[in-house]
Amino acid sequence: MRELKDAPFLDVFAEEFQADPAPVVEALRRETAVVQTAMGCMVITRDDVHRLLADPRLVSAIDAFVRLQGVTDGPVYEMTASSLLAVDGPDHARIRRIVSRAFTPKTVAPYRPLMRRLATSLIDGFSAAGRCEFMTAFAEHYPIEVMCHVIGVRPEDHERFANWGNSLTHILSLELGLYLDEVTTAVAGLMAYLDELIVERQAQPRDDLVSALIAATDDGDTLNPVELRSLLAALLFAGYDTTRNQLGLGLVLFCEHHQQWKLLAEQPDLAPGAVEEIMRVAGAISMTPRMSTEEIEVGGWKIPAGVLVSLSLAAANHDPAAYADPNVFDITVEREQQLTFGGGPHYCLGANLARAEMQEALPILAARMPDVAADGEPEWRSPGGIFGPDRLPLRFTPTPPAS
Repeated sequence: MRELKDAPFLDVFAEEFQADPAPVVEALRRETAVVQTAMGCMVITRDDVHRLLADPRLVSAIDAFVRLQGVTDGPVYEMTASSLLAVDGPDHARIRRIVSRAFTPKTVAPYRPLMRRLATSLIDGFSAAGRCEFMTAFAEHYPIEVMCHVIGVRPEDHERFANWGNSLTHILSLELGLYLDEVTTAVAGLMAYLDELIVERQAQPRDDLVSALIAATDDGDTLNPVELRSLLAALLFAGYDTTRNQLGLGLVLFCEHHQQWKLLAEQPDLAPGAVEEIMRVAGAISMTPRMSTEEIEVGGWKIPAGVLVSLSLAAANHDPAAYADPNVFDITVEREQQLTFGGGPHYCLGANLARAEMQEALPILAARMPDVAADGEPEWRSPGGIFGPDRLPLRFTPTPPAS
């Protein structure tokens, strides 16, 4: 078995890699499953990534990721370290058992008509103009509005939640230190609001997610208020921004593949496959960090305990060993399951909600924004963490408001 120190080195911050990582990864994958990085190592083959996502010897490194940026205590670190994203072992399994029934396709289905109404209403605001800046016109509103309705947030407080969500996205970036004051303020506001909301729903349950999670039980075991608050906060900062960026990345892909956009408008039943293909080709989350708790072997390489192991979801989603023509975007092809939602114990808890949001929105967008095309260059978020466009100007054939 070979030592990790002898593995090829990948500079993930190099200009060549940042500009176009695919050919760099493809060349490396022909000779190795593991590469060294400045922060540890990265696994780049699908079979190995898929297997390691469920390997108990690798635990979440979200708290380590935050500590690497100098945040080692205080409310931001406490919220992150106590979230379901960071907890492992029996505590993680217990919480998942209690709440899993609240996130099934069946429990998400009743929200689909709401998603369609919200998407239609937002598109009505710009469809007749024949152009929009997609992120501010649609992507920044739609997922947070859905999330607020699902959680049970008062309509007058939706904008506050959106502002908190925008600030909390820095937690999963490489720029947390630059925005720490803003994120700290957002954490304080969100936690105070959730505490109040939980108390309200304990006294007067409603048909919303907070009430469902309060009532959720596994053989009499329930969430305590701290666990409930941490879970709701994680859903906001992990769920809102990923869907926002995934929608933006999807529209970028469709601008480059006009026939696929037309096909989706004509055949809205292709939406589930379209969502999976968007997330495979251009996932908003390109890697998930893990920490090795003991020595493991991957592709003939020995990874010691205590190493930050980045599981490259993007590389796995483009591995020709699993996907024929992996760089081709085709919403009609049935493929091996994409890994952008992760896998194993930390498989995205809100995956069914995120899928439903995009499945409902994309066919409506395709029908109401025919002949969509770029109306200028996108402006991109800094690499690291959740990725996508900050600005995405689009033009299309105008359509009248649905109303």
